[in-house]
Amino acid sequence: MEFLPHTLTALQMYKLLIGGITPRPIAWVSTVSAKGVSNLAPFSFFTVASANPPVLCFNPMSTDKGAEKDTLVNIREQQEFVINTVSYQDLSVMDQTCHSLPPEQNEFEYAGIETLDSTIVKPSRVKQAVVSFECRLNQIVDLGNQPLAGHLILGDVVAVHVNDDAIDNFKIDADQLDAIGRMAGSDYCLTRDKVQLMRE
Repeated sequence: MEFLPHTLTALQMYKLLIGGITPRPIAWVSTVSAKGVSNLAPFSFFTVASANPPVLCFNPMSTDKGAEKDTLVNIREQQEFVINTVSYQDLSVMDQTCHSLPPEQNEFEYAGIETLDSTIVKPSRVKQAVVSFECRLNQIVDLGNQPLAGHLILGDVVAVHVNDDAIDNFKIDADQLDAIGRMAGSDYCLTRDKVQLMRE
């Protein structure tokens, strides 16, 4: 079957994208509002943009009504954030931070998530995260203001935190990380089955 984006609704196109591009890693992003309220939300449109300089990117899309999410609003205002990894043990509590809460409500408190102070940026880290990347805003690429429009956020990594037992000579132990991937709908996948392909 062939689909032309201009003939589809935004929701139909969205379903094709999230169903065809899987699994997607999850950025569990913590921010702080101008009023000092902490926010925590997961985003699966996420990856590494550059290694040198170290830059991460993720995309908090507009809602189905075209509104900007609190994470995006906070980053526009404060220009700092932390990207925390999500392990399988965190799946259910991470899901609680997907709930639509008012901007004045703290997702860390709502979901009962412990925090750690960051070293350089103001937003807190997720204590149970195996890896956390402190970031300062590099730029935001706004792709529209219509429903489900993307707002690509690029962040310069200014500090990295890794659990002591999950790293050896800068190699992060995938078993300790126990990352999950986002699929379509309500589906997630595990990263416990691996295949090695040795390069010549």
